[in-house]
Amino acid sequence: MKHDKAIEYWDRLASNNPSERSVKVNPQNDFTSIDAEFIGRYTNSTSRVLDLASGTGLIVNKYYNKVEHIDAVEKYPEFSKYTVNAPNVDVYNEDILDFQPNRKYDIMLMFGVVQYFSEDEVLKVYDRYVESLKPEGKLIIKNQFGVDGDVEVAGISEEIGQEYVSQYRHIDKEGALLESVGYRDIDVVDIYPPEANRWSNTHFYAVVAARGIGRQLNS
Repeated sequence: MKHDKAIEYWDRLASNNPSERSVKVNPQNDFTSIDAEFIGRYTNSTSRVLDLASGTGLIVNKYYNKVEHIDAVEKYPEFSKYTVNAPNVDVYNEDILDFQPNRKYDIMLMFGVVQYFSEDEVLKVYDRYVESLKPEGKLIIKNQFGVDGDVEVAGISEEIGQEYVSQYRHIDKEGALLESVGYRDIDVVDIYPPEANRWSNTHFYAVVAARGIGRQLNS
C-alpha cells in the first residue's frame, strides 16, 4: 500500500461536496467526544497543539477552548471549512508531508491518520515532526492497529461502496517505528468501549509517546 492510493480515496471524497461528518468512514462510529476528553488529559490552558490531518474539525471543535493555541493541518479546504473560526486556531491547507512548522508544540496529534501510510512512509512522517515537539512534549496517535499481525485492506469496501485502502500495522510494530526515530516512554491505551471495535483482527488504541531526550533540540 502506498499513500497515493489512499489519497485517491480522499480526493474523491473532498470533491463530492462533503459534509462535516464525511471524514468518518463509518459515520455511526463517532467517538470524537472520547477523543477530545483523552486529549484533555495531556493539555491545559497553556498548551500549544499541532493537529495533523485535522479533517473537518470534529475533534478540534471540542477542545479548542481548553488550550492556548492549535495549528490544524488539513490538506483539503473542503473539509477544514467546518473547523471552528477562533482566534487561537490557525488552519493550514497543506499535506502533512509538506507542512513546515515554525514553532515548538506541547502536544502533536495524529488521529485516524497513520493507517493511510505504508511502513516506510509513516516512518518519514514520524521523523519529520519529532523535533517539532518541546523537550517534554508528547505525540498522541489514535488509530486501528492489527491484533495478531499487520492487516492490509485494499479494494472495494462493501460498507462504503468504493475503493478503500488502509494498513493497520501491529501495535508493537508501530511502537518500534516510533522508537526508531527518537520517541520514548510509549504508552498504549485501550481508548474506546468494546462496541467500537467491530472487527476481530483490528483494535483501536491511543498511543502516547514522549520526545526522545537523545536527539538534538533546536532552540
